[in-house]
Amino acid sequence: MEKTINSILPNLIMGLHPYDGVSYKNKNIDKKNLELFKNTCSVSKVYEYVIKKYNLSMAQIDHMNPRLNRQHIQALQETENKTKKKIDLLAYILIPIKYENKIISYSKRSHATLFHADMNHIGYEKYINKIYKDEILKYNLEGDYNNLITSNNTKPYTEMESENFTIDYSLLEQYIGFFHGCDILIADPGAEIDLLAITGRFDLIKEYINFLRKKFKIVITSIHHAGITIPLLEENNIDIDGYLTPTNKLGMMMFPNKETVEFAVKNTNKPVIGMKPLAGGRFLGEQAFEYVFDKLKINSCMFGMGTIEQADSTIKSALNVIK
Repeated sequence: MEKTINSILPNLIMGLHPYDGVSYKNKNIDKKNLELFKNTCSVSKVYEYVIKKYNLSMAQIDHMNPRLNRQHIQALQETENKTKKKIDLLAYILIPIKYENKIISYSKRSHATLFHADMNHIGYEKYINKIYKDEILKYNLEGDYNNLITSNNTKPYTEMESENFTIDYSLLEQYIGFFHGCDILIADPGAEIDLLAITGRFDLIKEYINFLRKKFKIVITSIHHAGITIPLLEENNIDIDGYLTPTNKLGMMMFPNKETVEFAVKNTNKPVIGMKPLAGGRFLGEQAFEYVFDKLKINSCMFGMGTIEQADSTIKSALNVIK
């Protein structure tokens, strides 16, 4: 399968943000993005421009924000009709983990469990030094580190509790159903895999990957804690076709820290797709892609598009490095 995915993955994949409003900077810019890309036409014109000019061929789609995500998919379909070129789709799919009959994929206790694992992996001082410099993490915390969930203010899941985790397959079917009518090339189950790997639930990971393989030819996985999760997945022989994980020179959203992620990425034999190369718009130009393509030797990278001018500048920078 690796030969198949390696032959399919392009160097550049068109990411979803900021067409869903997400700026990774602040709420004011989020609002501006929502206004700027408020209709299908405002998004499709960017895709049409870059596909005609640069012949890009793959785009990310999502289901977490149904109204905007449906509009985004419609924009891609309109672009295909106008350009007469097929756009391969990489679909993010959240994995609904349940505990005590509640979805906990992004619960406070899940975050506390991941915090605890990261801290134990590299030590308290290194980890605290990393997270308080991570501007994307700060954005996710609504600009206030007082909102940070830690193992001090929230109880992590115990090993015994994690034995009662389950996957809600009826809900997973609903998520997949959101993409009805889309020809999905690559399924990308979400970074919920971090929680399952760190708590040792590789049986559940294998179970839902097998479930997805019955529906999709290629199954990769998003990972946010790659420094821990990638080695664990490989030690436990998880049959996945590749990894999608943050990779940027500033180390933002690279957990437990940049060094552990770099080591994991460089030492896997599976394809890696880098994401957030621009660190949420904080690290622009060729330097961003030199880190991904030259330093990490990653062959594929997903980037945020934005306006025609922003997308044009980003793609030019990337192509200058790739060449």
